[in-house]
Amino acid sequence: MEPLHIKFEFPEVLDSKKTLLSSEINLLNIAKKISLYKKLRVMEIKRKILLRRKMKELSSLLKKLSLELPKTQDIKQAKIKSQETEIPQKLKLEQELKEIREKLASLG
Repeated sequence: MEPLHIKFEFPEVLDSKKTLLSSEINLLNIAKKISLYKKLRVMEIKRKILLRRKMKELSSLLKKLSLELPKTQDIKQAKIKSQETEIPQKLKLEQELKEIREKLASLG
């Protein structure tokens, strides 16, 4: 097979070279961004591992702390007790109001 030669005009050659160089610049920029992405991803993974380790440490410290602290009543139990004391007080106040109204009625 014989070599085939094609003749291009100078403006076409110049335009093709510009396009080729522009493509090279774009590819190099993409390569830079990929490299930066890989570095950032490695940093992210390291930080996640560190965070997970710190969370485990914190969890174990909280468990130790909860074992060392004295036990207290649950909030629900404390609320129930306070409600039990509030009910007789309300009844007592209502009874007093009723007595005062009766006295006013007997006076007027």
